[in-house]
Amino acid sequence: MRVAESTSATLDGEASAKAVWASAVAKIDRHLGDANARRKYDELGQVSVGSTDLWLDQNFSISVSGPATFSLSIILDGEFTSCLDGGSPLVITSGSAVVFASQGMISGTNSLRGGQHIRLVDIRFSKSLLENAGGLPLSRFARELFVDRSVPESGTIFIAFPAQASLITVGTQMINCNFDDEGARKLFLQAKSLEALALTIAILGRTQPRVHHLTASDREKLALARQLLHHRFDENWTISSLARAIGIGERKLKEGFRVTVGNSVHAYLKHVRLSAAASMLSEGRSVTDVALSVGFENLSHFSKSFRELHGINPSSYSRNSSR
Repeated sequence: MRVAESTSATLDGEASAKAVWASAVAKIDRHLGDANARRKYDELGQVSVGSTDLWLDQNFSISVSGPATFSLSIILDGEFTSCLDGGSPLVITSGSAVVFASQGMISGTNSLRGGQHIRLVDIRFSKSLLENAGGLPLSRFARELFVDRSVPESGTIFIAFPAQASLITVGTQMINCNFDDEGARKLFLQAKSLEALALTIAILGRTQPRVHHLTASDREKLALARQLLHHRFDENWTISSLARAIGIGERKLKEGFRVTVGNSVHAYLKHVRLSAAASMLSEGRSVTDVALSVGFENLSHFSKSFRELHGINPSSYSRNSSR
């Protein structure tokens, strides 16, 4: 899945957030011009879902302008910088989730570097759906958990936070959805979109009795730990080796990881490996090669773990991806 050119595009606001977003997807596709890129847009009534799965050869930048909206993005692979007009840049990395909410017209720019795999799911929720769900009271969220690049004077909320394994799982299931029946696909994506929203509210709204023990330096080191696991997932990481690599105590690593990520180091690494495995299988690599490449020495253990996360065995996943 390759993008052959570097480009920049500007999109003007249109009559509705959905129309603007659909136009943005179409414009990106025209500029990328890659038949192998997997981009989908599903209009589901009160929910809209867009997914991207591609390899970016060169740098890419797009400026977008649009009306009031609320979105939740789950970044499965890749890194990019997003900046709202009048705000500070937000660096968004794999394994993150992003909440964006605007009360009116807002503009911004996304910049992506070449030479990386981009996989993400972007979900847009209607105002009526959010109101029926009781709204999203961000003021009660545990602010220690996220990076805030909101622009208060424009009524815009823009935050990124570590996505727990449960949220990454939902995003993976959505981007891998391959129902042939259109009705089944829409129903599945609607259900998963609501699940993702519920998980986000739970993640950001939960109480954090131990967060005050984590200094800003601690949180930076824990973020580095996540990056190491994402970029070097094939290595034989232990609590001890990871703690040494980031310069933090083993106990603080274990406790801090659970607080900021919502999972153990071992469980998080396993999830990263299995997500990477899905990407490799979709490229046509053999199950055995993929298992070894992501750090599994036992093929049956790999197959069992893959099926538990993705709901399908590796060989079937590979066949479905090649269709």
